[in-house]
Amino acid sequence: MKRMFRWFYSLMGLVGLAAAASGASSGSAEAKEPITIKVGTYEYGVVYFFNDGKPVGFAPDLVAALNAVQSAYFFELVETSSRRRYNDLETGVFDMVLLESPDWEWRDEDVIFSDPIVTEHDLYIARRQDVSDAGWFDQITRREILCVLGFHYGFAKFNSSPDFLRDHFNISLLYSEEEVLDRLLAGDGEIGVVSAGFLARKYNDNPELSEQVIIGPKPDSSYDLVSVMSRDSAIPAEEYNALIKLLHTTGNIAENWRKLHDDLSG
Repeated sequence: MKRMFRWFYSLMGLVGLAAAASGASSGSAEAKEPITIKVGTYEYGVVYFFNDGKPVGFAPDLVAALNAVQSAYFFELVETSSRRRYNDLETGVFDMVLLESPDWEWRDEDVIFSDPIVTEHDLYIARRQDVSDAGWFDQITRREILCVLGFHYGFAKFNSSPDFLRDHFNISLLYSEEEVLDRLLAGDGEIGVVSAGFLARKYNDNPELSEQVIIGPKPDSSYDLVSVMSRDSAIPAEEYNALIKLLHTTGNIAENWRKLHDDLSG
């Protein structure tokens, strides 16, 4: 697991130089208290997860990097859930939600989307012993599917309603990608859907897992991840986008995101 987040320390060295340059050119600005920007996140892939009980992932590292490149704002992570995030953003619990797809039922909300940050893929996986031929993945929706409650899936046209999913598919809605994988390996479903980041992380922790699991030939969906921002956010979207662009330039976010996936894209 340490190998997966090694990129962050080299990134911090680069952004530290940027922060020093910024501080040298704005003497009076340093005396001001930074404006707190609350950032929502929840357990998903390599975005946010727990390692020995400690929250880690791309989101905490990204927030730390955002704080390192400037001093006008202080970005603070706030944990939420996949189902609670909409209400939490609307009621002002936080200013933005990190790493979301606009297609995850956000387009009808009065929100602002940041520029794309990284791209993710959701993969179909099955037990290798269950896959009988090359066409086994051809009719996904006729099989027993294991998914995460509150997540959005391409095969369901991104409708996350539990009633809709249970009415139209033979589906079990679970509480995490970890549970999806465990239940799949136990034979409690034919197909699981997990993010490429999650599967890469599990392969990294348990290399023999790749001998037990086979990935479908096509992903369930591929999508850009953005930050979804409240219109009342204390940081304007253009300023936030400029910070993300800076981190892409100095830290090469996209390349490091790919490294976290070990080129596992489906």
